[in-house]
Amino acid sequence: MKLKTILLALLFISTNSIFAQKTELLILPTIHGGHKKNVNYNFGHVRNIIKNFKPDIIAVEIRPEDMDKDTTYLKAFFNPEMIMFKNEFPEAKKYGIDYMGSDVEGKMLPDDFMKDTIGEFGRFRVMNQKLMKDSAIVKARIAKGLPAIISKRSEMMANLSANELMEGKYDALTEEFTQGQTAVLRKTPYQYYDDFQVKRDQRIADNIKAIALKNKGKRIIVLTGANHHNRAYRLMSKEKSVNLIKVANDK
Repeated sequence: MKLKTILLALLFISTNSIFAQKTELLILPTIHGGHKKNVNYNFGHVRNIIKNFKPDIIAVEIRPEDMDKDTTYLKAFFNPEMIMFKNEFPEAKKYGIDYMGSDVEGKMLPDDFMKDTIGEFGRFRVMNQKLMKDSAIVKARIAKGLPAIISKRSEMMANLSANELMEGKYDALTEEFTQGQTAVLRKTPYQYYDDFQVKRDQRIADNIKAIALKNKGKRIIVLTGANHHNRAYRLMSKEKSVNLIKVANDK
């Protein structure tokens, strides 16, 4: 009887240990084409971070429905580090996290997608061009300090390492920019631009969350543009089953 009790206790401890095992999640802010010039954070550094993290899963900023497409197709729409590391590290499972509008969900992107002006993403791009020519909006953006934030973030992306980008200062600037832009564009003809940008950021964050919750106990590294990092990090910091990794080894 005592042996049976001991065995049941050990089984209980073992089972709970498995369920209690946290997902190790590293949300890595990337700088797209900037990796070609930043000597402190080039493509080799990204590769080293992935290699040293030893992930079970690599999630990249490519739409889920495009993950099985060839490199020629992907190069027309997605950033170089996303394609590069989708194709490397064959031992890791790969997931896509990007979002480009509900009107193209589940569909291939047409060849002229980046020139489109009618769809959700096309309207977003066109509206960006228009608001930058509206003198009242330009003045309001300057008053909110938005161009100064953009300049500061560009400088940081050009010079900082991955760990420096994850320290929190860059994310704080992103949050300040997001709130400022929302305030400037709210109830103007350009509100759609901000609405879509926030929606895309949130969908990327939600996709990361879905992958993490679906793969509990795994080691997951996410490659996402630095400007998306803040929202995703804040969302995942609320998940008790996830251990957010704050330092990356790029050597």
